[in-house]
Amino acid sequence: MFYRLIMPVTMSYHNPTALHIILAISLFASLGYQTSSGAAQESPPNSEFSSVEERRLHVRIIEDQDSLIDEKKALVLEEARLEKLKAEIDAKLTEIDSKLAQMEAQKKVLEALLEEKQRDEQQRIENLGKIYENMDPLLAAEAVSDLDRQVAAAILASMKPRSAAKILDGLSRQQAAEISKLFLEMPAQ
Repeated sequence: MFYRLIMPVTMSYHNPTALHIILAISLFASLGYQTSSGAAQESPPNSEFSSVEERRLHVRIIEDQDSLIDEKKALVLEEARLEKLKAEIDAKLTEIDSKLAQMEAQKKVLEALLEEKQRDEQQRIENLGKIYENMDPLLAAEAVSDLDRQVAAAILASMKPRSAAKILDGLSRQQAAEISKLFLEMPAQ
């Protein structure tokens, strides 16, 4: 009988250890069960009670003990469930941290690529500016007039002021005004 009472408590752990079994035996012993004979003392014979009230109290104590045991089992199961949930949450947090680290590394790579692209673009604009500086100013003005206004302003900004002025002189008034306005809005380099 005692074995049947202890096993549900100890088996509520995935791997009951000797400590769990000893704790369960101690619990039952403290609740009034006798372990020397191996059987639980559920209710003494009627001759041991001097009144019906005493018997009723004894039965009530046994019921309360059983209730406590059931509550203990439920608590142990809930504790195991919470530990499992905690482990799952810790695993998810570790996974999130890992993904954040990967994203940060990708962000740095993208920033480096963007910076390299901007440097290359600036170098191409400067090279194009040198080409236009060496051209006839009227032919260079005709070529610049067909370009996007932002690109034209960037090219003229990369040129020597005297060469840029000759090219602007070859453009129509409206084109020269638009490019000059964009040139003024450009950040200083």
